[in-house]
Amino acid sequence: MVGVPPFPIVLLVCVTVLAFSVAGTFIHRRSDRPGASELSMLLLVCGAWSGLYALILSSTSEQEMTYLLRLMYVCIAVTPALWFAFATAFTGSRQLPFAGWVVAGGITVVHLSSVLLWPAVRATWVSIEVISIGELSALSTTKGPLYYVFFVYAYTMLLWGAAKLARHVMATRETSRYQHRLIVFALLVALVPNAVYHVNLLPTKFDPTPFAFTISTLLFVAADRRFQLFIVHPLARDVAREHVIEEMGDGVLVVDRSNVITDVNPALVEALDIPLRHLVGTQLSAAAPTLARQIDSRTEEQSNFHHAETDKTYNVKVTPFSRPGNDMGGNIITLHDVTAVRQREERLAVLNRILRHDIRNGLNIIDGYAELVVDDETDTEERQTSAERIKDRSEELLELAEKIRAIEKGLDHRGDRTRLQLMETLQQVTTRVNQDWQRASVSLSGPEQVDVLATSAAESLFYNLIENAAEHGGESPTISVAVTTGDEWAIISVSDDGSGIPQDEISAIKTGETPLHHTSGIGLWLVTWLVRQSGGTIDFDVDETGTTATVRLKLAPAEPTDADAQAESSDR
Repeated sequence: MVGVPPFPIVLLVCVTVLAFSVAGTFIHRRSDRPGASELSMLLLVCGAWSGLYALILSSTSEQEMTYLLRLMYVCIAVTPALWFAFATAFTGSRQLPFAGWVVAGGITVVHLSSVLLWPAVRATWVSIEVISIGELSALSTTKGPLYYVFFVYAYTMLLWGAAKLARHVMATRETSRYQHRLIVFALLVALVPNAVYHVNLLPTKFDPTPFAFTISTLLFVAADRRFQLFIVHPLARDVAREHVIEEMGDGVLVVDRSNVITDVNPALVEALDIPLRHLVGTQLSAAAPTLARQIDSRTEEQSNFHHAETDKTYNVKVTPFSRPGNDMGGNIITLHDVTAVRQREERLAVLNRILRHDIRNGLNIIDGYAELVVDDETDTEERQTSAERIKDRSEELLELAEKIRAIEKGLDHRGDRTRLQLMETLQQVTTRVNQDWQRASVSLSGPEQVDVLATSAAESLFYNLIENAAEHGGESPTISVAVTTGDEWAIISVSDDGSGIPQDEISAIKTGETPLHHTSGIGLWLVTWLVRQSGGTIDFDVDETGTTATVRLKLAPAEPTDADAQAESSDR
């Protein structure tokens, strides 16, 4: 069999030819896919590495072998960076920062310079000698300090890239499990032979590393042909899912089996009004105790949760998740904002009660007194009294109709919040109440200028609130309206010295009406709805001295001054 090359050389040459052929075809077909270009470059480098190693084994001249070894080390030097770049691009994970690439490039350049300048520089190789591998000859090097620096760097990049790929495999669904098993096998093929060689566990001095890396890279190509690894790319699906979750209107919160929050989306941060840094990594019971208690006490998969700070109601759904074969699991908690639906239902219930009770009763009273008016047997005094009662009841119904019209005007334009000069509006309202209710004494105090964000029907809001105090405050009520500001809010307190709003009416406002548990009119509801529409809150405090209604509205952002406008113009 004279003239037939030894098996290791044949193997390396075949692998080199295969690597070059596959790399050319692969980069032509998949150049637009994440990680495909990096994999093609890695395949070309590993193929060149194998080919140069084959030439070293077939050479008999130490000078020629040393020259080829220098060229081979160029391939070795760039392999860790290419491997890491492929793993990062394929998994879509975070790139190495610029400073990290500078360090990696510096180590590579210094390492290559030392190799190319040997024997003048002996930082990587102290000495080189020819050794025999069976009937073949190879080079053995005595390692210098720079070699071990490069060795640590190279294995850091290789293991880091392998960890990215392995983590991606673990986090991906079962639908691509077979392609991921092939990826894991490719990782083992690349790393294990090299590690075994460097700890001198092989029975021969033959270095399997270039062969192993080339085969590993070819396995990724095989995964593409068999499982369409670069066509049905998991990164595209993962990015799409992440985008959907990040952009969806519903809040999403993920907790592990220990109820530690592991992930949230922006909608959840906004819903709970808690900074992100106070959520992730924190026990749910510590970050959002009210929500945690609501989830623990639920009897069904879905329940409602009212967030008092933002006065919003959410439908809470808890969905368990787990992955077979490991301990990964927990709950996905979604918060769907049903505030508008609940408020609409609440509004319909109140208006239905007004229609069935107040308006119908008012019309029945008018009808009864009208019969007395047209009855010929009714005396003049009784007819006069009946006419007055009809007039009074008609005015009450007209006033009720005006309030319902204010509801329609103020509540059918969600998000219609405008800048309101609060003190000017309150001055107009208090003057009007003093004129309409001359037995009442209404005073106003506060800063000269306060701008808030409120619904366009804010005047109706404050008129109904102050009028309610005048109407139910006794014979000659004293009403004080005080405005203070602070912490981005304007606080409007309306206090009277009357008998106070019945507690069951306040309870009906807080918890909702029932057929047997409701307010006596629509005024308090009108005020409450308009405050909510303005993005504010309202509370009632009743004691022996009277009632205090406290309304909180967001302060409007400061308007730009002429100086600001000039400064902005000069910046341009």
